[in-house]
Amino acid sequence: MAKENELPDSYEYILDKFGEEKLLSRYTWLYDLMENFLRIKNYEDNVIISSDILNHVVIDYFVDIDRLKLFQNIEKTHESKIYAYSAYWLLRHKPMQVVVADQGEKYAFVNEEFVSDLIRSYLFSDPDNIPVLNNKKDVVDNFVGTLLYYFKYREYSAKNIEIMLLAFEAGRGYQYSVDHQ
Repeated sequence: MAKENELPDSYEYILDKFGEEKLLSRYTWLYDLMENFLRIKNYEDNVIISSDILNHVVIDYFVDIDRLKLFQNIEKTHESKIYAYSAYWLLRHKPMQVVVADQGEKYAFVNEEFVSDLIRSYLFSDPDNIPVLNNKKDVVDNFVGTLLYYFKYREYSAKNIEIMLLAFEAGRGYQYSVDHQ
């Protein structure tokens, strides 16, 4: 039996704490996004989604969120944490697996590509009616390209992904307020 503020030896407590429906919902959300990404990229014949690995992504995500809620004494998880911790575990476990021997290098960073697209969708979802300024489109495109490079070749953590998301949102909020003065 775990003491207060200690985690049990098994991850069964995650299922008890969050409920099967919530875990299944997160799994389905991620799976559907990945499936759509593979279809759009025309990768579906060469890359599969490993259900077992995606299960690990979901469990590890909820373990981290549970710890955050406990240590930071928070009740509701901010959306930036949801995306940051999901991104981290997707990058860490790599649930999309290449199933072809030839052209494997084309698909080598499929998980990193997906996470970059996932983060881009989050950053540009709200407010979705605010366009990128014409003279800033290159800056935004460079940012997204740098994300992919960063996920491929640099060290990352859920915490630094989260602060990057928050910094982007702060900059966007500043730009929005300047544009509407």
